[in-house]
Amino acid sequence: MNYSSSIAEGKTLEPVAQVEDVKTHQQMFSADEERKLVRKLDLWILPLMMITYTLQSYDKGVMSAATQFGFNDDLHLTKVIGHDTAGRPITDNKRYANASMMFYIGYLVGTYPMMFLSQRFSISNVISGATCLWGAVLMSTAGCYNYSGIMVNRFFLGFLESAVAPAFTVLVTFWWTREEQALRMSTWYCCVGVATAISPLINYGLGQIHGPLLPWKPIFLILGAVTVSWSIVLFFFLPDNPVVSGRLSEREREIAIERLRRNNAGTVDHNFNFNQFKEALCDYKLYSGAFIVMLTGVPSGALGTFGTIVINGFGFNHFESLALTCPIGVMTALSILTVGFITRKLRNTRYISIAACGLISIAGDLVASGGLAVGLAASNTSGHTKKSTVSASTFVGYCVGNIIGPVIFGASPGPLYRAGFLGSFVCLCGVVVTAAATAVALRWENARRIRSTDTARHAQSIDEDLTDIQNKDFRYVL
Repeated sequence: MNYSSSIAEGKTLEPVAQVEDVKTHQQMFSADEERKLVRKLDLWILPLMMITYTLQSYDKGVMSAATQFGFNDDLHLTKVIGHDTAGRPITDNKRYANASMMFYIGYLVGTYPMMFLSQRFSISNVISGATCLWGAVLMSTAGCYNYSGIMVNRFFLGFLESAVAPAFTVLVTFWWTREEQALRMSTWYCCVGVATAISPLINYGLGQIHGPLLPWKPIFLILGAVTVSWSIVLFFFLPDNPVVSGRLSEREREIAIERLRRNNAGTVDHNFNFNQFKEALCDYKLYSGAFIVMLTGVPSGALGTFGTIVINGFGFNHFESLALTCPIGVMTALSILTVGFITRKLRNTRYISIAACGLISIAGDLVASGGLAVGLAASNTSGHTKKSTVSASTFVGYCVGNIIGPVIFGASPGPLYRAGFLGSFVCLCGVVVTAAATAVALRWENARRIRSTDTARHAQSIDEDLTDIQNKDFRYVL
């Protein structure tokens, strides 16, 4: 068998073909061998992805915590424009909202260039390099002293952080089968909640450092140094794909490639395929996934930016404002993991889960909807360039949503933020409608393909790089 460079994901086999395919795999390797390999991947790659995404989420959101230590006042990002009847200050947060928005503008600008670099070069080198650089940028935040400086700083932080999530989405499809991917996607994506849960108390402790620097500056210096150090670990231990990884034995490599062959999603191709890129841009699934992620990004982005400020506006002190965001993070992580586990056990329930989470208007479940949509973007796409393009596009939606969220909150005076909460409600309704419409369309397409093709089908050659549209044996997960 040719074990060249084809891996990723592809189809769900129909009964006749699936029986033949299982027999083939049983002849090549035992179930025990496969379980040992999957366990090795789970204990090796997943922790690297989880820690990296925790650091990314932490570093992105640390500006919100810094507001409790005079960050806004020192950089003139917030001003008091009056007081309500209870004597509480009414604040104008437009500059602060703009500084938050600039991160996502940088992310938006960087997403496609980083996608191209991740396909053209080693994923591990691109991610470790970007991680090192964004850690350095985070440290440089301590040197910002005005509005212009923080705007430039946040742009480059977003630009560099854009390398991680789209690359991880594709990386999961290189190492795990389609049945395994939802839970693995949820495992690293839930770390946005882990970061929210653990960061407040750490930030409060760092903010108590007394010295020649302003209280918020050590937070950025220390966290940036941790991120730079972690990039060295990624450089040496994060793999690219089963074909070139030096940490697999030859037997493990054969099993890894063969068990992914049945997913039928083409090769690992470092050449950019313009036809696949154009097909991705004409595929409604790209826009459906990006739209769902965008809609979930509006309330979650606003919460990440204004969460501590809103809580502080209710009369809580700085420590209480930080501590009260911990349960939000815990709920976020648990909801993402729970939904990932459910969709692993119950087949074709991902779009139903997105809609159900959208109906529950709490931040953790909103993030769970977005996490599922990110995973579906990769699971329902075949062809390396197309998969990379679709994965990057979902995070373009993520950026747009996170730009809109802080803007609509910043446009309405605190502490009520009526426009922000109303906008979040509208987005919640949009998630449910989009998920339901996409599920119906894909179910119809699966039924059409079953009617128009023979029942006995087999996985394509692993040397092919067919897209999901070109490969009529491809079946979309729901």
